[in-house]
Amino acid sequence: MTYRGDEDYDDTPDDPDEKPKGRALVSVIVAVMLAGAGSGSALLWRAYGTPSSTTVAAIAAPIADKPAGLADLQAVQQQVAGAMQSTEKLLTAQQAEIKRLSDQLSVLSAKLDLLQRPVTSAQAALPPPAPKPVAPAPRKKPAAPQPAGAISTGGAPLPPPVPLTR
Repeated sequence: MTYRGDEDYDDTPDDPDEKPKGRALVSVIVAVMLAGAGSGSALLWRAYGTPSSTTVAAIAAPIADKPAGLADLQAVQQQVAGAMQSTEKLLTAQQAEIKRLSDQLSVLSAKLDLLQRPVTSAQAALPPPAPKPVAPAPRKKPAAPQPAGAISTGGAPLPPPVPLTR
């Protein structure tokens, strides 16, 4: 296929009433997916991106110039365990939020399918227009009988008709 400069290229449908069928569904799905990705990213950033100031201060506080004893190591271990528990709670909350958003997305998708289904089923359910009854062709009247003159049965010429006189 070659392109000629004098022709206008037009990719719009020939029928102006024809609407793209899946474009609205795709737009909704993309918007919901972007919102979910943004929410998930925000939760991840909050949980892992920046450590809280209390966690950093708690871990950095025991560091000193003196050698660490067993009690100091146990205290640091408890602080790390507490930090891990809070991180685990955040992760659990994030997973619950993702599950909730996923459920909402599936509900919205089902509702959208239900909205689109009546339009197509209503169009399909419309009965086709009933064919008009075919009227029988009018009968032709037989041709009026023409007076028959003498009929030759043997092929010989007939004598001219005799005028009737009165």
